[in-house]
Amino acid sequence: MTDSDQGSERVDVDRQTGHGPASRGGSGDRRGGPPTGQALTGGQRRAERRAATALAVAIVAGVGLFVVYFSGGQTQVEGILFAIAFGGLGVALGLWANHLLDAREVVEERHELTSGPAGRQAFEDALVEEVGPVIGRRSMLLKLLAGAGGALGLALLLPVLSLGPAPGNSLKVTPWRRGSRVVDEEGEPVQLNQVPENGFLTVFPEGHQGTADAQALLIHVRQGSLKLPPDRLAGVPEGTHVAYSKICTHAGCPVGLYRAESQSLICPCHQSQFDVSDGARPFFGPAARPLPQLLLSVDDGNILVAQGDFTEPVGPAFWDRGR
Repeated sequence: MTDSDQGSERVDVDRQTGHGPASRGGSGDRRGGPPTGQALTGGQRRAERRAATALAVAIVAGVGLFVVYFSGGQTQVEGILFAIAFGGLGVALGLWANHLLDAREVVEERHELTSGPAGRQAFEDALVEEVGPVIGRRSMLLKLLAGAGGALGLALLLPVLSLGPAPGNSLKVTPWRRGSRVVDEEGEPVQLNQVPENGFLTVFPEGHQGTADAQALLIHVRQGSLKLPPDRLAGVPEGTHVAYSKICTHAGCPVGLYRAESQSLICPCHQSQFDVSDGARPFFGPAARPLPQLLLSVDDGNILVAQGDFTEPVGPAFWDRGR
């Protein structure tokens, strides 16, 4: 083949693929976008303006995020600004990629990668000829191979034994028992009139001060403000002294903040809020379950005592919590 023939062939290939001298000039046909130097279409100009606007919004949101953060911070505002910044950037990149890039599709033909039926049959014949008879005469080896595989599979189960003893029922019960006297952090019994109205106190069962899963919040609410079913209201002495678990049902943090005006408990970790008047039902934040209630009564010495354990397992959910 002469040089002129080869040059003609290259030109033909370049014309078919869109690459080469015919596609590089300012007046050439470049698939997927306008040639270099050609003015943008009306649709492309609109996409350009929209992308520029989206990027400007992302810049403003990013600067605003820094301002809010260094001004003391506000979680909700920071989250909104983050969303606006990333959203603006995403919209701009989408417009840019779909309307402004000179994109084209190129397909390269290639030969079949498989061996084909003849090649596969030749391989099978060679394997049977060289290996098959040997393996067939060594049935004992096959049995030992199966035994070794089974032993290895059992060995892989050994790490399960390193997980420690099963928790049993320990996640579902606490030290609270029927008749357990309510005490404060110092171990002193708590009397009915000890907590003032709109006040609260962290309490434990007597003899278990400091036990994490037993801590509860005793709250003195306003008379007639509780909206509890009769069986739960029976565990609220005088209808004013209600107790709930102090462990948040979201991540197990201590719920240590009480807002008397709205009768709500607040978890400082992730800002879950619970309505004390409505069975400590969560109404804000990531927590999905109410705080378990501790039913109380009063003994002859005017000391608060428990009627039993919490109404439900305390803390975050676990796999067999409902069993």
